[in-house]
Amino acid sequence: MSRAPPPLLIVEDDSDLRDALVEILLAEGFTVAATASGDEAFAWLEAHPAPALVLLDMWTPRRDNWRLLDALHHLPRFADVPVVAISSRDEKHPAIRGVLSKPFDREALVASVRRYARAVH
Repeated sequence: MSRAPPPLLIVEDDSDLRDALVEILLAEGFTVAATASGDEAFAWLEAHPAPALVLLDMWTPRRDNWRLLDALHHLPRFADVPVVAISSRDEKHPAIRGVLSKPFDREALVASVRRYARAVH
């Protein structure tokens, strides 16, 4: 019996965009988990195996996503988890592997996820 692939973790405060991202990625065959904030994402990470990728909206009202990035970068359990930032800026942080520039389309989203999601070990 094979294990299910690790999910993608989406961190997006806009519920409409979060729902759309989940719908698109599920339709593409990915397993997906979604949270509304960096704090919720960190709680999810503490309770689950490491995801294949974190898709992270960088500019949220609470700005807790920067703390999440630091945790992903410094905690050995998450150090290999790639992060794709969703932003209208060119974000810089050692944990960020790629930036999905706003506005983006479905093809750009899927291509970015396929490029950076780590393979199942």
